[in-house]
Amino acid sequence: MITAHSVALLVPVMWGLYWIPARYVEASTGAGVWGTVYVVIVACVVLAPAAWRYRTSLYSSNRYALISTGLGGASFALYAAGLLYGSVAAVVLYYLTPVWSVLIARLWLKQETSLTRYAAIVIGMVGIFLVLKGNNTGIPLPQEVGDWLGLGGGILWSIASTGIYIHSRLDSYSSNFVFSVGAFLSAVLLACVMAAPSLETGHSIDYGTGIPAIIIIGVGWWAVALTGFLWAARLLEPTRLGIFMMTEVAAGAVSAALFAGEPYGVLMLVGTVLVIVAGLMAAASPSTPLAADNCRY
Repeated sequence: MITAHSVALLVPVMWGLYWIPARYVEASTGAGVWGTVYVVIVACVVLAPAAWRYRTSLYSSNRYALISTGLGGASFALYAAGLLYGSVAAVVLYYLTPVWSVLIARLWLKQETSLTRYAAIVIGMVGIFLVLKGNNTGIPLPQEVGDWLGLGGGILWSIASTGIYIHSRLDSYSSNFVFSVGAFLSAVLLACVMAAPSLETGHSIDYGTGIPAIIIIGVGWWAVALTGFLWAARLLEPTRLGIFMMTEVAAGAVSAALFAGEPYGVLMLVGTVLVIVAGLMAAASPSTPLAADNCRY
């Protein structure tokens, strides 16, 4: 049986493998953020027929739901750009989202957060830092522009996921279409202000090999996986969702060790286990009802 919990855990694992086709596209084309623009265009094209079929859902949706969903897409565009222009710190800085989500829940929604949820956040963050320490990266601090993009994307996602949880009643297809449009607009803006990473001297640009990867990313990661993820985001509190998303860091570290020859030692193993434990704790913790249910539509 497919549940919101299982989707929220498995989709980030899939996104932990995102670097593989994304790196291939960059190696083939050197397109920088424009690569993300092309990928999101594919997602928009794939989702457009379903969005048109359920267009009454879009027409009847309130503006806060649409804005929150679009901002979610913008946050993912920032994250994708952070992977290109920053260090691995960009990934972890993005996944400070549970911290921001707790602050939003306490200060904006006036929600209480259980001790179990706090413990899961601490355990998950310790796990992430151990993964980085084992990779000789150390404690992540914003140093490059990509790191700031990762940090900003994480804060934006915390705001967006809170708005989606409170306001959105969009069907999953329309929701992901709006999400992808938000990502497209943000990626275009980023691509216009940031130069594409320069390729090595003599490296030829081959869009012929890059296009299949762009299509695979646009369909598999953005159109299919994110449709399921946004369905789960409507049902799960932002703090719990942010803890589940930490599994992406562990998946990325394991896949990098297996396919890119990057180190994966005892510290990284312990960190991975802690991230998984944090996710299980978040899944087992009781849901926190909204303090102001009149915010929901």
